[in-house]
Amino acid sequence: MEKQERRLQLLENFIYLIIWVVVLVMPLWDIDKLENSSEIDWESVFHAWKMICPLLILFLVNNYILLPFLLIRKKSWLYLLFTICAITLTIFVSVQIMPGQEMPGNRPPWTNRNGEQVQRQRPPMIPEGMRHSDRQMPNRRFKPDNQANPGVFRFPPFIAPHFLIVLLIIGVNMAIKFLFKSIRDDHRMKSLEKQTSETELAYLKHQINPHFFMNTLNNIHALIDIDKEKAQKTVLELSKIMRYVLYDASQPSVPLEKEIHFLSNYIELMKIRYTEQVDIRVSLPGEIPHTQVPPLLFISFLENAFKHGISYKNESFIHLSMETRERELHCLIVNSNFNSKKTGETGIGLENTRKRLRLLYDTNYTLHIENKDDQYRVLLIIPIQL
Repeated sequence: MEKQERRLQLLENFIYLIIWVVVLVMPLWDIDKLENSSEIDWESVFHAWKMICPLLILFLVNNYILLPFLLIRKKSWLYLLFTICAITLTIFVSVQIMPGQEMPGNRPPWTNRNGEQVQRQRPPMIPEGMRHSDRQMPNRRFKPDNQANPGVFRFPPFIAPHFLIVLLIIGVNMAIKFLFKSIRDDHRMKSLEKQTSETELAYLKHQINPHFFMNTLNNIHALIDIDKEKAQKTVLELSKIMRYVLYDASQPSVPLEKEIHFLSNYIELMKIRYTEQVDIRVSLPGEIPHTQVPPLLFISFLENAFKHGISYKNESFIHLSMETRERELHCLIVNSNFNSKKTGETGIGLENTRKRLRLLYDTNYTLHIENKDDQYRVLLIIPIQL
């Protein structure tokens, strides 16, 4: 997480660096001057850099002080106030540096076409009694607005380009800053969701383990009174299952081969308890592919089949088939149904398995449960990597 944020920060600063390097190099590529002379006018270049400096300082202040400490921390009014002050100061400094922009009261003397200075002359006064048609308007240029209306304050026309450039710098800076902020927030959210999912998965798995052992111990307790030899054999089968649960099931995923052996051991454990009236059939793939699956994912459905699909009075059956098709693992469990109202629809084991499937595969899995009067079918399809 920290490495990812560090990389994003470096990438953001690198983009800023590239932009300002291009801006600083642009004065060196003045096409008009290069066409007339093969040499670079360093005096003009240094003056252009001098004009860029206030804009660069404004960017640094906005990017590393105002944005992170005011705007991102939801202090919008303070950010607006300081930004207006910084923009005003930047424009004022840029106007002072900009050449050839004199205020109306300090204009240089006029020059003619030969470059000679010409004294400014006021236009001739028109007598008051002269008719409008007799007046001869002098051939002169228009008066500046500040002379025509000396009482009206007007911004010099060269301030508008500076203002637009400053707004462009602030806008681009904010766009890049908030783009990377949204990317960092998205990474943090995904990391938090992943951590939450892992915690919930661990909690659900630790709930499944005691639930499974509780059912198995109940089976052993029932066998002690019926057949002690079978009960002893059941304990041995249980030890094999416990070894898998303690050492392998604690991992996020296990080889499919181990999970299948675990299911086989559980079925052998159940066969010891039930008589031949129960038709138990198991169909597993001949060649088990080398793939990983979540541990204890199928045991809840198999437990549910033995718990609700067995009757000592009537013939019962439990059929388990598992096969791989392309990049999917199909697991089908069909059992006789003698308690259709309660069969498998409730219980902590099955409910936790549903939650695990949603967390592990989101919507990329299939769980189809069909509850009929005479049988109960569960089809689970999960994606695998071959």
